[in-house]
Amino acid sequence: MNRKYTALLAALLLAVMIVVSGIAEEDLFSKIQGKWFEFSSGAGAWSTELIMDANGAFAGNFHDSEMGETGEGYPNGTVYGCTFHGQFSDPEKVDETTWKVKIKVEMDEGQVPEAIEDQIRYVTAPPYGLGKAETVMIYETGTPIEKLPEGFMSWSHMQEVDPDAKTLPYYGIWNETDDAGFVSIDEAENMMLTIAGGWTPAADPTITDEVKALLDKGMEGLVGVNYTPVAYLGSQVVSGTNHAILCQATGVYPDAVPYFVIVYLYEDLQGNVSLMNIANFDVGMFCTYGVD
Repeated sequence: MNRKYTALLAALLLAVMIVVSGIAEEDLFSKIQGKWFEFSSGAGAWSTELIMDANGAFAGNFHDSEMGETGEGYPNGTVYGCTFHGQFSDPEKVDETTWKVKIKVEMDEGQVPEAIEDQIRYVTAPPYGLGKAETVMIYETGTPIEKLPEGFMSWSHMQEVDPDAKTLPYYGIWNETDDAGFVSIDEAENMMLTIAGGWTPAADPTITDEVKALLDKGMEGLVGVNYTPVAYLGSQVVSGTNHAILCQATGVYPDAVPYFVIVYLYEDLQGNVSLMNIANFDVGMFCTYGVD
């Protein structure tokens, strides 16, 4: 009887552990499903981005523009890039807001190793920040700043934006092996903050020659991704003017999949234009019909 009881108890404990593990996995992945994560220089010269799918799967792209890396046939520089996909393992909870997961990353098949187009050399290369990744940490919103690694804080650029913050205002992924910190970009929240921050929505979103000229000035010197303006979203009067433009972005490497972004530009009082930020935009972020 004792042996039967012990075996039954062990089986019940195992079942409970499996159920709890499944709940934890579903809970974490449901929170980050559909979110964009970005690891970048903060100025658009290079970035690695990934978007989360259900059950811990993800897809992404990487581009790095090296304008000074020239040669015969490509005087305009070299662009490294790729598209990739991967999978997170079942998450292991470290504390209330921190998870540890194993990660597997694979580059998409069919990408041309190297090509020269429009006097630019394009080289397919592994995604920066994920090349050696095996295990990463995932931080939920609300994680105390004091618990975050210095390397993650540096790449998050958060101390530049809000040096007095006590907790993390977004989700983060920390890959210590590659010293890479990814942060989530919540497009819906960014747009609400934009409206609340003194922005005036455009009365007419039509892309005019003036808007095209603004975009050309602001993106001057950036290669690796083509930005096609779709709609002028609005402006904000500061010491000069901030502009928000919805664009279709397409990597200039073979078989690149287009996606949408909001490009934020700053125009000073002398007419000089500089790039402020490029935020990914999910076209389905406000659509909830048919979703429980």
